[in-house]
Amino acid sequence: MSETNLPSGAPAASRRAILLGLALLLVIAGVFVAGRAGLLPDADTVTSWMTTLSESPWGLVAVIAVFCLAAFAGIPQFALIATAVAVFGPWYGAGYSWIANMISGALTFWVGRAAGEQAFRRYAGASAQRLSRFVGRNALVTSAIVRNVPTGPFLLVNMAFGVSSAKFRDFWIGMGIGVLPKIALVAFAGRSVLAALQGNLGIAVLTALAAVAVYAGGYVYFRRRAARARQIIATETASPVDSAAEAGD
Repeated sequence: MSETNLPSGAPAASRRAILLGLALLLVIAGVFVAGRAGLLPDADTVTSWMTTLSESPWGLVAVIAVFCLAAFAGIPQFALIATAVAVFGPWYGAGYSWIANMISGALTFWVGRAAGEQAFRRYAGASAQRLSRFVGRNALVTSAIVRNVPTGPFLLVNMAFGVSSAKFRDFWIGMGIGVLPKIALVAFAGRSVLAALQGNLGIAVLTALAAVAVYAGGYVYFRRRAARARQIIATETASPVDSAAEAGD
């Protein structure tokens, strides 16, 4: 868990956004060409599949169950969100992903709180403990930040909030806000691919650009907040933590 600290260096977010945009445009172009060549199901067929699945009363329950199980297996959230969007369509998939993320996050938070600090210390290591001390006083902002910057596995991150003195409400609100750029990226990308299948290349390109813009904007904002938060962590780590012991010297 050596990477649970909020990161110090801000990599070139603009370069990341450009690469992401190029990758999306290549995917869209490939889908457009393959669709024109008749190599893929047409848009009406895909839409029909999505509608059937989205109308199933068990669809949301299944997504929640998968997210909760995947949280303990360490499966990346991008993969889970992309799967939900592919199965249920951009808008249902995005909504289901957000709800499932909120429930799985709450589950892992309370697992951490039930496990207690001693068990968490043995399992997570010193760096996660520093994060848990910090988030106890900055839960809402930090919960939003860690969804958009490289940290540790979300199981350990959410458990760190649980073992800290953080209020569940602040953790939950921050998580709900922080995960939105990631979900929006995948939802817009899914809508873009569907538009490419329909032959609407202009809409496909515009929604791909919207996906990159939303994610890049959120990423840059939260990276800046992370840099500020890391300065606070460094200051607090350098300060004395046992004034009573110091007074006795």
